[in-house]
Order: sequence, then C-alpha cells, then structure tokens
Amino acid sequence: MMRKFILLLLLCIGSYGFASAQTEDSVQIYLPWGSDTTCPGTQLTFTAVETNDTAIGTIFRWYANGVYTGVSIDTFITTALNDGDTVHCEIFFTNSGGFLDSALSNTITVHRSNSIMPAVLIALTAGSNPDCPGHPLTFTAYPATGGPSPLYQWRVDGVDIAGATSNTYTNIFNDGDTLSCMMVSNSPCASPTDTAYSNIIEVVHDSLTATLGITVDWNPICQGTPDTLRATTTDAGLGSTIYWFVNGTPVVGALGPQYMTDSLDNGDIVYAMLVATDACVINDTTISSPITMTVLPNLNPTAHIVMTHGANPGCIDSALTFTATYTDGGLAPDLLWLINDTVRGTGSTFTRTYRDGDLLTFRLRTTDGGCYVNDSVTTTAVLMVRDSTPVAPLVSLIDNMLVANTGGSYVWYFNGVIIPGANSHTYHPGTIGYYYARRDTGNCLSEPSNTIYIALLKAGMVGAGSYVNVYPNPTGGMVTVDLGDRSNVQARITVANVIGQVVYSAETNRQKHEADLGNLPNGNYILTVRDDAGNVSTHKVTLAK
Repeated sequence: MMRKFILLLLLCIGSYGFASAQTEDSVQIYLPWGSDTTCPGTQLTFTAVETNDTAIGTIFRWYANGVYTGVSIDTFITTALNDGDTVHCEIFFTNSGGFLDSALSNTITVHRSNSIMPAVLIALTAGSNPDCPGHPLTFTAYPATGGPSPLYQWRVDGVDIAGATSNTYTNIFNDGDTLSCMMVSNSPCASPTDTAYSNIIEVVHDSLTATLGITVDWNPICQGTPDTLRATTTDAGLGSTIYWFVNGTPVVGALGPQYMTDSLDNGDIVYAMLVATDACVINDTTISSPITMTVLPNLNPTAHIVMTHGANPGCIDSALTFTATYTDGGLAPDLLWLINDTVRGTGSTFTRTYRDGDLLTFRLRTTDGGCYVNDSVTTTAVLMVRDSTPVAPLVSLIDNMLVANTGGSYVWYFNGVIIPGANSHTYHPGTIGYYYARRDTGNCLSEPSNTIYIALLKAGMVGAGSYVNVYPNPTGGMVTVDLGDRSNVQARITVANVIGQVVYSAETNRQKHEADLGNLPNGNYILTVRDDAGNVSTHKVTLAK
C-alpha cells in the first residue's frame, strides 16, 4: 500500500519527477522519490507497473545493461549498480486476443555521486486537509540521501515539537498551523551539508456540509430478486450513521452504507437518512433523494399442444400436425418441437411423420430477459403409436351381402360416412347408395376399398333370414342349415369364398340340410339360403379344421 502511495505522490510532484516519463508501452518502471541520484552502493528498488489491464498471466524479466538479471517479479532490488548503468524490464503476457505477446519498458539510467545534497518531503498520510477542528492528522517524512538512520525533528509554526523525532507525526492541530520537518542525514555522501528542511504544509479548518446520495443496483427488478441500494456521503465527519427507509418507515436493522433486500414491492419508495454527530458538520441530518422501485411480477409460462390433423394411433406413413398454444411467454419466445429430446422444428405448428414409440414434446423458452418463475416450460410427452398401413381391401357383393376379401376388423362407409357398429368384414346393405370399407388394425386404417353401388334391394332381403339357423359355427367341416318350422319349402343353398366364387351348391325341400365343407381350406365363407318365395338369408361361416 505504501509503495502505491509513493508512486502516486511522485506522479503529483513534478519538481522531483520520475527517472523517465510515461510512454505508451504496456509496462513502465519507476524509482522511488529521491532515488534518481544516490551514493555508490546504495540499495535501489525498481518497480514495474503494467499499463495494459487486458493482459493476463504476466511474467517479468529485468535487465541491467542489457543482461538478464534472473529476477522475474514486478520489483528489482539491487546494490550492485554503478554510475551510468541502465535498467529496463520486459514483460510476457497473453493479450486480449488470446495470443502470447511481450512489451519493453522504459529504460532508467542510474546516477551515482559521492556528494549529494540531502532532501526531505512531507505529506499528509492520514486524515483530511482541510478538515473539521479536533480531527487528528498524520504526516509522514520521505527522505532522499538520508542514509540508513536519519534523524527527524518536526516543527509547528517553525518551533520544534519535543519528542516528535520519528518519520511520522500525529496530532490535533489548530486552524492555520504550519507543519514542517528537519532531517539530519547520516549518509556517507551527504554534502555539502547533512541537514535538509522539508516543504511546509498549512492546516486548514473549515465547517462541513454533509451530502448523501443513493443508488440501486437493479431498477426495474423481478419480484423476490435480491437487490442492493448503496449510499455515498461526502463531508460527513466522524461517527455518522446511515438509516434506510421504505415508504417512510425505517427498516429494522438496515444501518450503514448498503441496504440489501429481496422484499421490495412495485412502487415502494426507498431513501436514506444520514445522522452526523461530528460537531463540525453543519447539517446533522440529511435525507437523500428517493428512489421509486419498479418491481415486476414473475410470470409463469404455460404451454399446451393439440393434434389438429391426423390420428394417433395411426399409420406410420401418415403425417400428423400439432398446434401449440402458450401464455406468459413474453416477447418473441423460442418455440421448439422435440422428438426424443432432440429439437426437430420451431414455430407454433409442427407437421411430420413419426416412428412407433417416438416421444413428442413442445418447449417454450423465453428470450426477452423478463421476470419468470421458469425461463422455459416443456409439455408432457405424446407417445406416438404407429402401425404399418394395411393393403386396401377388395369388396365383393355376394347375393345380398358385401364381403371384404380378408378377415379382421373393418370400418364401413355409406355415401362417404362411417356406418356406426359396422366392424365385420361383411355387411348387409340396407339402403341404395355407395359403399366401401377400410381395414382397421386398431392403430391404422387402410386406404379405402373399391366402391360398390347398390341400386336395387329385393323385398325379401332385409330380415328374411330370421327363421334360418346355421350351426355349428365355426365348424370343422359339417354345417347344418335349419329352416325352422317351415316344411315343404323348396330352397337353394350356396357357399362362396370371400372373392365370390361358389364352392358348394345344393337344393333341398327338407327342414334341415347338412352341407359338407370338409374338403375346403380353412377360412371365412358366405352361406346363402334362397327359398322359392324369393327370401334370401346370408350367413358368414368360419371353417376351422
């Protein structure tokens, strides 16, 4: 600390100066005041000060007469220099661009002499001048060519002060007192005299007018965020106290130059009050200008997504469209769509196909630096259930029944509208119009089948088979067709496969008829009974041997 003070002092005293002027180099070296000319063998202390504050990792190298001395710190202390020797320093560092760099300092030429006039300089090192009455002041003497143990005598108004014989002097002075110091050097080269007299400093007393100002680290600020208010005083004297107020009420425990809090509300008015107890302060109570706080509420962003096109479960090659809605996202938030935690899209809508098991989420991320409970929010993941698209079925009209060429679950359509409850691979059309079907795997619908137009319905088609009973079903081969209590009825029985080919045919006038299907392959068949009155009854029979 003392070395920095001396360097600052030397900069301010132009009559003594430094051994070399400041340059634009990134390092400057100095000698303490009074060291520009010294006795042979006197210890000299050179100090290097960086002027480039962007440098990092600095390494120092000191040179005497161009030869590296082995010293690699920021000071170089030596007694081995002679008159005319030169000293400089080179630094190596990483510059602001991140590259290794170096710079040379100024060069100081050493001056040695066997006859040097001693000198002494005094300066105020504790207290203020001007200042209030009754405040102690400390002065320090800085010798030049003083030798290893110079003698000091402090004087007030030209009169020696008994016992004031060290290099510092502390006292309470009167207004207008003048302070000086006499030094007697014991340096072997002090000549033509060993006595030196310092500069004179006059002590000035004055009344003080205290001032108080406050600043705040953050305003506006988010609700509940820590903030710090700071007070700055001038001419407050000794023993002053700072109190803090919010909306005119003193804050319990808030004393001193800083007030830290996280409990301010929007519109709160904060100010500080300085109470000065020093007698030389004219205004013993001073109130700062107020600061009105803007405290912003913390928003809690929300986000939701809804599927606006497609179906899930659905076909693996069918695209889905999701639309996102959100609240309290601020200005221009990032809208991100993630599949399996990897960003795959942006914006409020997102369309694409998925693999089975994919997880889709939407994330809103705020960007405007506002106040938020959370800076981002992510929706619950949507599990994608996808299945291979089935092949479109082939529909045939067998007698009075529409039959799909494969088994399974189906969705039937009449004039483009789903027929509720029609989920078998067969369907009895009851109305003239257009019919088609789509196979349903449970997760995915096939493309539509071919369309069949039903133009004419016979009178006996609907409900005509209520008296016919077919069993067992499923069957291992033999099927009994029971015509009920209708005797002497002439009927024709046919069995067709799912593509409409007749694979069995028989005529009967009995109540019961047994049809042997054992020679047919396993699968679904359509059994049709047509009586001589024109009534038709159609039944699906499953053969499982």
